[in-house]
Amino acid sequence: MIKQDIVTRVSNKMGITKVRAETAVDSVFEALKTAMRGGERIELRGFGVFVVKPRKSGIGRNPRTGAEVPIPPGKTVRFKPGKEIRFNQ
Repeated sequence: MIKQDIVTRVSNKMGITKVRAETAVDSVFEALKTAMRGGERIELRGFGVFVVKPRKSGIGRNPRTGAEVPIPPGKTVRFKPGKEIRFNQ
Protein backbone atom coordinates (compact mmCIF):
# COMPACT_ATOMS: atom_id res chain seq x y z
CA MET A 1 0.00 0.00 0.00
CA ILE A 2 1.28 3.45 -0.88
CA LYS A 3 0.22 6.91 0.24
CA GLN A 4 -2.13 7.33 -2.72
CA ASP A 5 -3.99 4.17 -1.67
CA ILE A 6 -4.51 5.67 1.79
CA VAL A 7 -5.75 8.93 0.24
CA THR A 8 -8.22 7.00 -1.94
CA ARG A 9 -9.56 5.01 1.02
CA VAL A 10 -9.96 8.16 3.16
CA SER A 11 -11.69 9.92 0.27
CA ASN A 12 -14.13 7.04 -0.25
CA LYS A 13 -14.81 6.50 3.47
CA MET A 14 -15.39 10.19 4.25
CA GLY A 15 -17.11 11.13 1.00
CA ILE A 16 -14.68 13.96 0.28
CA THR A 17 -12.52 14.85 -2.70
CA LYS A 18 -9.13 13.25 -3.11
CA VAL A 19 -7.51 16.68 -2.83
CA ARG A 20 -9.04 17.25 0.61
CA ALA A 21 -8.23 13.70 1.66
CA GLU A 22 -4.61 14.14 0.58
CA THR A 23 -4.38 17.36 2.61
CA ALA A 24 -5.67 15.50 5.67
CA VAL A 25 -3.30 12.56 5.20
CA ASP A 26 -0.34 14.90 4.65
CA SER A 27 -1.26 16.79 7.84
CA VAL A 28 -1.31 13.59 9.87
CA PHE A 29 2.03 12.42 8.46
CA GLU A 30 3.62 15.83 9.08
CA ALA A 31 2.40 15.82 12.70
CA LEU A 32 3.87 12.32 13.19
CA LYS A 33 7.22 13.34 11.65
CA THR A 34 7.43 16.49 13.77
CA ALA A 35 6.71 14.54 16.96
CA MET A 36 9.30 11.86 16.12
CA ARG A 37 11.95 14.47 15.31
CA GLY A 38 11.32 15.84 18.79
CA GLY A 39 11.87 12.39 20.28
CA GLU A 40 8.24 11.98 21.33
CA ARG A 41 6.52 8.63 21.76
CA ILE A 42 3.44 8.28 19.56
CA GLU A 43 0.73 5.94 20.81
CA LEU A 44 -2.23 5.20 18.56
CA ARG A 45 -4.68 3.04 20.52
CA GLY A 46 -5.71 -0.03 18.58
CA PHE A 47 -2.88 0.45 16.09
CA GLY A 48 0.50 0.62 17.80
CA VAL A 49 3.30 2.70 19.26
CA PHE A 50 6.14 4.54 17.50
CA VAL A 51 9.22 5.15 19.66
CA VAL A 52 12.46 6.95 18.81
CA LYS A 53 15.39 4.94 20.18
CA PRO A 54 19.12 5.56 20.18
CA ARG A 55 21.28 3.41 17.92
CA LYS A 56 24.77 2.42 19.05
CA SER A 57 27.86 3.17 17.03
CA GLY A 58 29.60 0.25 15.43
CA ILE A 59 31.93 -1.00 12.76
CA GLY A 60 30.69 -1.90 9.29
CA ARG A 61 32.44 -3.14 6.19
CA ASN A 62 32.62 -1.69 2.73
CA PRO A 63 31.36 -4.55 0.53
CA ARG A 64 33.61 -3.61 -2.39
CA THR A 65 36.91 -3.23 -0.56
CA GLY A 66 36.28 -5.10 2.68
CA ALA A 67 37.64 -2.08 4.60
CA GLU A 68 36.21 -1.37 8.02
CA VAL A 69 34.00 1.70 8.20
CA PRO A 70 32.95 3.40 11.45
CA ILE A 71 29.19 3.78 11.86
CA PRO A 72 28.28 6.79 14.02
CA PRO A 73 25.61 6.60 16.72
CA GLY A 74 22.19 7.84 15.73
CA LYS A 75 18.49 7.47 16.31
CA THR A 76 15.97 5.12 14.76
CA VAL A 77 12.20 4.72 14.87
CA ARG A 78 10.75 1.49 16.22
CA PHE A 79 7.14 0.37 15.82
CA LYS A 80 5.35 -1.97 18.18
CA PRO A 81 1.98 -3.11 16.83
CA GLY A 82 -1.10 -3.03 19.04
CA LYS A 83 -2.95 -6.18 20.06
CA GLU A 84 -5.61 -5.67 17.39
CA ILE A 85 -3.15 -5.86 14.48
CA ARG A 86 -0.60 -8.38 15.76
CA PHE A 87 -0.19 -11.49 13.68
CA ASN A 88 -0.19 -14.84 15.44
CA GLN A 89 2.99 -16.71 14.76
